[in-house]
Amino acid sequence: MKLSTSAVIYSTIVFPGAGYFVVGYKKRAIFALTISLICLGFLMVEAFHKAQIIAEKIVMGTIPYDINIIREQIILTSGILDKQTITLITFCITTVWIVGIVDSYRIGRIQEKLKQ
Repeated sequence: MKLSTSAVIYSTIVFPGAGYFVVGYKKRAIFALTISLICLGFLMVEAFHKAQIIAEKIVMGTIPYDINIIREQIILTSGILDKQTITLITFCITTVWIVGIVDSYRIGRIQEKLKQ
């Protein structure tokens, strides 16, 4: 399999920036990995906070154990972060992921041409 193809597959499927490890750009890979983990960490804290609030309401009997009502509560429950911040974090992860895919493919193609 070509180096560029492997880099794209790793960046797409494994983790944002994983393709940089394939092409040997470890600093870029660690940077992309760090940014992604930080962003995912914020999203996980937000999700955990909302889940705790909703779980307490279910246990206390304030809301019934119904998936449609729980789904509605997820949207209505205020979290630690506002909606704009969550959108910004999601945009950041998406950008790192897309740039990692395209850039690792580009680097892989250059390395393939140099080997010929």
